[in-house]
Amino acid sequence: LGLNAQNTLAIPATIQGATIDLTLAPDSVQFQSGLKTATLGYNGSYLGPTILLTQGDAVTMNVTNSILDSTTAHWHGLHVAAENDGGPHTIIEPGDTWSPSSTVMDKAATYWYHPHLHTKTGEQAMKGAAGLIIVTDAEEALLDLPRTYGIDDIPLVIQTQQFDMNNQINIDGMRDSIMVVNGTIDPMVDMPAQIVRMRILNADQERNYNFGLTADQSFSVIGSKSM
Repeated sequence: LGLNAQNTLAIPATIQGATIDLTLAPDSVQFQSGLKTATLGYNGSYLGPTILLTQGDAVTMNVTNSILDSTTAHWHGLHVAAENDGGPHTIIEPGDTWSPSSTVMDKAATYWYHPHLHTKTGEQAMKGAAGLIIVTDAEEALLDLPRTYGIDDIPLVIQTQQFDMNNQINIDGMRDSIMVVNGTIDPMVDMPAQIVRMRILNADQERNYNFGLTADQSFSVIGSKSM
């Protein structure tokens, strides 16, 4: 995560069960010295909790919109019915709650959730309306993989931001050179001396990334999805 890292990497909380309650609300974060940055977050000030699901489980997502704008909640990559997908036509108006129910059909993998409102997707996601979804299944459970969340199974939600002179996020900025990982600038994380697993999400609005390790150290890719 960089030799000049200074700040302990924030690890999103987890949420699980047959009913998942998410509330999207406005907040602010002290990203840099000076004014706080206006943000959005699910159940918190920035980003959202990691949703833990198991293949075959029935789950209801209760998504409450507490921002002063319309939004949606899209389960990116999950196999759900069109009416439960949270696309641009499934709008959640301010003050309303949307409660889709479905059975988890997907195999073990890392997915994510975010708004998918027409013309507002990038703005809301870059301000923090995004979170991971981790699905497990019986096949994956038999594999010898790191699976202690936040210790040797590390979520990495990656964005680059441009802040204006008032420390506010410039959604249309083309000089978005400040990398933010899980809401942390210049992050560092202590890892155990063993094989570790990283769940990398490109939650950026426009950028693609080439990830690697210093000194050309080898690593294995055990799953990848591009959409």
